Amino acid sequence: MNRLWTKNFTILTLGSFISALGNSAAGIAFGILIFKETGSPFTLAIYTVLNIIPRVLVGFLAGPFVDRHSRRKMIFTLDFISTFFFLMVSLILFTGFFNVIVFTAIAMLFGIMDTIYQLAFMSLFPEVIEKGEHMRAYSLSSLIWPVSAAVMAPVAAFMIENFTFGVAILMGFNALTFLIAAMLETKIDCFEVLNTKETSGLKFIHDLKEGFHYYKSEKGILGIGILFAAFSFVYATQDLLRMPYFISSSVFTLQDFSFLITASSLGRIIGGLIHYAFHYPPHKRYQIAVTVYITVEILGATMLYMPYIMMLVISFSVGLLSVTSYNIRMSATQVYIPNHMRGRVNASQNLLWNIGAILGALIMGAIAEYSTFDYRFIMLSAAIISLTAIFLIPIRMKEEFKKIYNADI
Repeated sequence: MNRLWTKNFTILTLGSFISALGNSAAGIAFGILIFKETGSPFTLAIYTVLNIIPRVLVGFLAGPFVDRHSRRKMIFTLDFISTFFFLMVSLILFTGFFNVIVFTAIAMLFGIMDTIYQLAFMSLFPEVIEKGEHMRAYSLSSLIWPVSAAVMAPVAAFMIENFTFGVAILMGFNALTFLIAAMLETKIDCFEVLNTKETSGLKFIHDLKEGFHYYKSEKGILGIGILFAAFSFVYATQDLLRMPYFISSSVFTLQDFSFLITASSLGRIIGGLIHYAFHYPPHKRYQIAVTVYITVEILGATMLYMPYIMMLVISFSVGLLSVTSYNIRMSATQVYIPNHMRGRVNASQNLLWNIGAILGALIMGAIAEYSTFDYRFIMLSAAIISLTAIFLIPIRMKEEFKKIYNADI
């Protein structure tokens, strides 16, 4: 009889959750630090983009490497390295030093390590799940970041507002979480299906070509990548401007912003628990996913026009619905993509999504900096991109998407 909570699944899930606690706090802290020190949404946009660009380049290049080498070893090695670097950042911040260029460079380095880690994690995760347990497994996986964000967002905001060295303390906490996670992950012991195909010439070039060839025969997978690139454009805009909107407001506070993150995270937690206990019928998943896509984009774009209590309700609802989208997409695609191709295909998908995020941050950040448009109107306008993409891609490519989303896994 198959079961979900095997030794390897438990360790990988627990290790990821522990490191996510620290990463959630550090991610929020870095963005707030940059904006509070500069007061410029475009500087924050440049910081965001320079954090993404290394992810684009490294993710694209690392895909073939991840397919040929132990994902398990990559995961715990990167966590040990992250322990050291976050400890160094914490010590630097305790001196009171701040330079936007230096901290942007540090964020770029962390972005590189996180990109390789995420590729290795996404490729290894299906290997520790027993047959028939993928939907429940990805339901739990979808809880990792929401739970950590729900816990750490208010903590991070409190630390930053009330302690001189609040960011430094958060970075030290992040170093500790990475150390604990790495020590746990060394205990993972599973058989990995890697790309062992012999090639003539450069293996890297051959592997990349094979990855691109896969898209020619799998239009649905390519469509998913392009669709989420459009979503990334909009989400980057929202992530960039929501925090400055609250900080610049005469009505709201940074703590109000943190509660908005918590509400979204709680929605994702509830959604993940629902998915863990209840499976949607396979033949309905495509229809559910498209409905969720449209609803989430409309709610996310209009949220800040509502009274604060309605913002919290909508943020909770968006989180609840988003985890439905995540579970359907991740469980379906990661089972659908062949084991030995996951690193390259996931890297290509990340490339498309990061391009969307870069364009969203730069274009909308510049508009926010050099125009008089309200931040809320800019976010509302950005949603035109994602809503148009929904009608042009999954609705027009209905059969290709159904083949992937409605598979019985």
